[in-house]
Amino acid sequence: MQTSERRAVTRGTLIAGTVWLGLSAEIVVTNVVVPSTTDDDAVSVLISYLCIFAALFLTGMLAARDGAGRTGQILSGVVAGSMIGALTAATFAVVDNVWLDIVAQQQTKIEGFAHSGAGSMREFINHGLIGTAVFLTAGLGILGAALSRAGGLVPRNPMSPASIPPGRR
Repeated sequence: MQTSERRAVTRGTLIAGTVWLGLSAEIVVTNVVVPSTTDDDAVSVLISYLCIFAALFLTGMLAARDGAGRTGQILSGVVAGSMIGALTAATFAVVDNVWLDIVAQQQTKIEGFAHSGAGSMREFINHGLIGTAVFLTAGLGILGAALSRAGGLVPRNPMSPASIPPGRR
């Protein structure tokens, strides 16, 4: 692995860690500090996903700017996306188990548990976290590859004469 690709992957892990810290804070606030018994977190979830997408795009831009080729850009996005997914799933597991008495008051959890056949609310929640962990880790890894590569395609200096088509100079 080339030095520029190694730096891109390292930067991707740092970006993933930063994004994860922000997501963790949002998860704790919306599920524990200011919990809602209704499912009205659509805006915060949308903003969270947009921030993840922007961070993955930025990962590729920075990788390209640092000289990483296509492989380095994609690899840094896969690592960043997978890390964000896995760490976020772990955050949900901690929050849902440590503060089960608060989380169990969410209407969607109550309704889901009632129809699940699970023996306890903890069993119901933890069973649901398995799919969440797989989906977030794999899904954000794949999305990370695509968004990071797209970010890597952004010209370094969009106003330079080399990036302006010949008929528009």
